[in-house]
Amino acid sequence: MISLALWYWYNMPKPLGSISRLILVALFFSMCGDVFLMITPRPHNFFLYGLLSFLLAHITYIVIYRTGSPPVTRGILRQQWWWALLLFGFGAGLVAFLAPHLSHMLLPVTVYATVLVFMALFAINRYGSVSGHSFTRVVAGALIFMLSDSMIAINAFYQPIPLARLWILTTYCLAQWLIVWGLMEHHRLPQGSALL
Repeated sequence: MISLALWYWYNMPKPLGSISRLILVALFFSMCGDVFLMITPRPHNFFLYGLLSFLLAHITYIVIYRTGSPPVTRGILRQQWWWALLLFGFGAGLVAFLAPHLSHMLLPVTVYATVLVFMALFAINRYGSVSGHSFTRVVAGALIFMLSDSMIAINAFYQPIPLARLWILTTYCLAQWLIVWGLMEHHRLPQGSALL
């Protein structure tokens, strides 16, 4: 995340505007989540701290996606509501599947899964208000982020996944890179200059 933040900072016009700073904030929260989840042996509360860190990162991404995008009542989600049905169905299905194994983590995981789905939906709702490249990269990153977090949950609460660390880190890094690359693509363009 430090390398990604430096890459983003280097490629953006200076001084950084409010949206660019928010992107760095999202990467900072993500880095904190990485640290909490990578410490082994991990104290019990560190998983919860990691979850909270990534929750804050997703909320920051939601704020970024909403800036310059149409409200949900006028965006693509109003016409293609099945996106919400599909993603919420996936999130609810995963939580329901893991519920017998979550114990006291049921509520935190449910809240996190809900915010994660909203993050992906707000990425989708950028359609038509950003360039095609920016839209595609950010949506791909958001969906891959969902996949990566799903593997973390299954590996942590259900059963170990073969080569879990490799698959989780690969999808996680790819997701973050695509999101940041897509946002950079938009906010370096003239139509995004007002947000800088």
